Amino acid sequence: MGVTPHRTDRDPFAAMLRTALLPTLAVGPVAVVLAAVLDGGKAALGATVGFLVATAFFALGLYVMHRLDSGADAFRFLASALAVFMGQLIFLLLVILTLQDAEWLDGTAFGLTALAVALVWQVFQVIAYLRTRRLVFDEPDGQDGGSDE
Repeated sequence: MGVTPHRTDRDPFAAMLRTALLPTLAVGPVAVVLAAVLDGGKAALGATVGFLVATAFFALGLYVMHRLDSGADAFRFLASALAVFMGQLIFLLLVILTLQDAEWLDGTAFGLTALAVALVWQVFQVIAYLRTRRLVFDEPDGQDGGSDE
C-alpha cells in the first residue's frame, strides 16, 4: 500500500553529460576573455588550458563510468566511481606536475578557470542526476507493508 517513488530508467551518465556540458562550455570563453582583459595573453592561455583540462577531466570520468556499465547496481556504481576518481586524481597530478614549471602559462588563471569549471560542472551534474530520479538504495523485497509473513 506504500507509495512507490516515480523512477525512470534513463541513462544517468548521458543525462549528466548533456546537462553539465553546456553550462561548462559557456564558462570557458568567459574565463578566457576575462583572463585576457585582466592580465594579457599568458593568462588567457592559462585559462584556456585550465578550461580544457578540467572539461576533459569530468567528461572522461563520466564516459568511463558509462562504459563500465556502473549504473547497473549500487555496488558496481560505487566501485566504478572510486576507481574513476582515483584515475582522475592521477591524471590531474600528472597534468600539474607537467605544467608546474611552464613559463608560458599563468598558473593563477589556469587554477581559477579549472576551479570555475569544476564548480559549474558539479552543480549541473548533481542537478541532472537528481532529475533522473534513480534510487540510491535497494528496493525492498516484499511489497506487503513490512510484515514478516
